[in-house]
Amino acid sequence: MTTSRILNPILANRVMSAEEAAALIASDTQIGMSGFTGSGYPKDVPLALARRISDANLRGKRFQVNIFTGASTGPELDGALAMAGGINLRLPYQSDPETRKRINAGEMDYMDIHLSHVAQHVDYGFLGKLDYALIEVSAILEDGRLVPSSSL
Repeated sequence: MTTSRILNPILANRVMSAEEAAALIASDTQIGMSGFTGSGYPKDVPLALARRISDANLRGKRFQVNIFTGASTGPELDGALAMAGGINLRLPYQSDPETRKRINAGEMDYMDIHLSHVAQHVDYGFLGKLDYALIEVSAILEDGRLVPSSSL
């Protein structure tokens, strides 16, 4: 079913599991993720990444990433990564109780900037280099263009 929505054969051959995708992400990586509130944010890869981070933490290895989104997301992203102790910096907005608890305890850095400023801050390099973008899409067209879900 997934490959029927990926009409570009080169990109269809690059489909991988959430665990394989999460394995590409290193500690201290900056990740932009799609979504706005409970809509259009990636679910499977952040959960797989949270499991990977939890495993690293159990082995005594620090593993955290920086997360940039358009707004708050849901429990599969903010909640899972916060509970794993996997978020170093979160911006620009969040509404997850576990994330809020860790921010208020000083366990997670947080930049409360207006949503409309994030793209410009990233584009101008104020926040450093963005390493990955995880974007929920409905399809990929023959020419490689993405068809966003409610993620954009």
